[in-house]
Amino acid sequence: MSDGIRQARDELLALRLRHGEPDAFPELVRLMERPLLYYLTQLAGTDAALDVLQEVWLVAFRAIRRLNDPRQLRPWLYRVARLRAIDRVRKDRSENRLRQAHAEDTATAQGDEPTFGPDDAAAVHRALDDLDVRHRDVLVLHFIEDLSVADIAGIVGCPEGTVKSRLHHAKRALREGLREG
Repeated sequence: MSDGIRQARDELLALRLRHGEPDAFPELVRLMERPLLYYLTQLAGTDAALDVLQEVWLVAFRAIRRLNDPRQLRPWLYRVARLRAIDRVRKDRSENRLRQAHAEDTATAQGDEPTFGPDDAAAVHRALDDLDVRHRDVLVLHFIEDLSVADIAGIVGCPEGTVKSRLHHAKRALREGLREG
């Protein structure tokens, strides 16, 4: 689907949501559930992604009518998802530190996530997992979700130049990770 058609469809859907059309929210979920789940899995991990996605849908349902610019529906959803994922990662890290403080001799090691595709897809996912979250974030938004540098900058809250720099470093790190893997 071309960017113009996708943008027009998203804008129309945002307007329908703003006006409270009953079928609009289920359509939004159908349209965005898979891409948001993939994005959240990359940011928060497989175990947390579904929980975070549920939080995203609650926020979206409550706040969608206040979206000022219907053209920003998709970037707005990704911004909400990103903030919720960051909160979840922070919460999980905090809980882990508490557990480790009370049980120093019991180290918990988590294994690699299972792979679901051919070997090449598994190697890409492993290489993505090894990336710093800031680099993985922009890489997924740019190449998987096909968002512009400007939209990504708005989602992650940094200048476009920083997004470009992170994309450059992320591509290089991913390339190196794939060579090693």
